[in-house]
Amino acid sequence: MATINEVSALAQVSISTVSRVINNTAPVKESTRKRVFDAMRELGYQPNLFAQGLVTNRTRNISLVLTDLTSAYFGPLIKTLERTLRTARYNLTVSIENLSYEEMRDTFQSQVSRRSDAVILFPHCLTDEEILTLKEEGPPMVLLNRFLPQLEAQCIVVDNALGSRLAVEHLIQNGHRDIACISGIMQNKEAQDRVSGYRQCLKQHRIRYRSNIVVEGGFSVHGGYEAASRLIAGKQPFSAIFACNDQMAAGAMKALREHRIRVPEDVSLVGFDDVEYAGLLSPALTTVRQPVEEMGRRAAELAISLSEGRPLPSTFEMFAPTLVVRESVAADNR
Repeated sequence: MATINEVSALAQVSISTVSRVINNTAPVKESTRKRVFDAMRELGYQPNLFAQGLVTNRTRNISLVLTDLTSAYFGPLIKTLERTLRTARYNLTVSIENLSYEEMRDTFQSQVSRRSDAVILFPHCLTDEEILTLKEEGPPMVLLNRFLPQLEAQCIVVDNALGSRLAVEHLIQNGHRDIACISGIMQNKEAQDRVSGYRQCLKQHRIRYRSNIVVEGGFSVHGGYEAASRLIAGKQPFSAIFACNDQMAAGAMKALREHRIRVPEDVSLVGFDDVEYAGLLSPALTTVRQPVEEMGRRAAELAISLSEGRPLPSTFEMFAPTLVVRESVAADNR
């Protein structure tokens, strides 16, 4: 196993300079820093992270705190976070099943605050005020899928309203006017933004908003199934469904099939997220794609910057979704 002395000799710098580069405890010229890292790679030198933490008072650990892992959205996100952090020699820990503010706060007090240099928070169940309270009690924070003006440079957000407009616009361009919506839990800001985009697009095309064909589905497969079943039982006319995530779209597809309603011949269907299995459904699901890998990479980079006390970007960046057209939409020929 290579030693710090060998790194020092190969890079032609002192041992103390190697230590400063590894621990980031003092300014070092970029050319010198590069020589040290090149030497470490060539020799396969691995710093002792525990000892390094004692020197720098940092754990080189980033925590991802989630409400649950039921959404297929999180798989690619976690892979990207871990890959980006590992490249920068950070570890990722994941905490799930934080379904209330109390559970989130317990997680922060028992794990995150003591073991992490920064936290990436998916605040699905939290109010803005609760998020700000956790911010005061824990390490520096990156927010996923929530925008707070007080943390503007630390927010990773997709334009949910734009995504909904893309989905509904596609249905309208195929002749649909009676477009039902299966939303998430409406206390959730993400769900509110997606329904807002749906309503904006209807208004833009002078299509009347009908609350009796807007149903909550809870962002789950079962919720989508139940919501579509209620739409069918309500006997209100609709020729298309916009489901505010792909899990609900999959549940809706099952309910429609059980009632012998064909997709897309009888009812068109659009989802949101473009999870891995969206293209494997039958018919393949037309949906709105979030740039999950790009968002995960950016979240990791922000967390590292916060951990190391480096300046954050001065402007807020909102990520743009795109429409992925597959087989679940047909023209309304009624």
